Amino acid sequence: MRYLPAIIVFGAAGAGYLYTQEGLVKTVSSATWVSHEENTAISDPAVVERLANAPREEVIAVPSPEIANFGEIFRFDWTPQAVAGKWSRVSTGLSDVRFQGYRVPMVTGTAKSDLAGSLTFYFDNRPKLRRITFLGTTADPQRLVEFLSKQYGFRRIQSRDARVTSYRVRFRYSGVLHVVPAEVLEKHMAATNYRVELSLER
Repeated sequence: MRYLPAIIVFGAAGAGYLYTQEGLVKTVSSATWVSHEENTAISDPAVVERLANAPREEVIAVPSPEIANFGEIFRFDWTPQAVAGKWSRVSTGLSDVRFQGYRVPMVTGTAKSDLAGSLTFYFDNRPKLRRITFLGTTADPQRLVEFLSKQYGFRRIQSRDARVTSYRVRFRYSGVLHVVPAEVLEKHMAATNYRVELSLER
């Protein structure tokens, strides 16, 4: 099992998996972070800062299973049973009434191009997987960008915010990816240098 390595990773990415002794954070809805519009809202900096500044002893890490490559997770043949079987903790009380959401923590590794954050699978009433979202951080987003471009056809688009690099797909699949650099890029905390917000549907 891998564990989300540091409070700053939690704060920038996996807010839904942060629980503190004094109730600093209970949950942060991904609905406020990811939408299907081109001007997708970026996560609230005040929330990120509050989480990042929380005392380390008040944070509980949630384990994540081994993830060998992005193709293992960003695919549409998942079932609710498979999700529950792979992760030891799955949150299902999500607010979107159209789908049943299964949110899990995800850490793909410790390389610069790896991801850490919160992954959510949305199933319809069949149940068939309809949407995948990821909110997290990375030191180098290029590997994810290349994977999404090759696997799903994502292409770069013009963003209204010069700080945000955006990609979109609108054919067999629909989705948007936003990559946002941190306000300060720090070499000793490179894993949080870029915030990643992905929504992918079929």
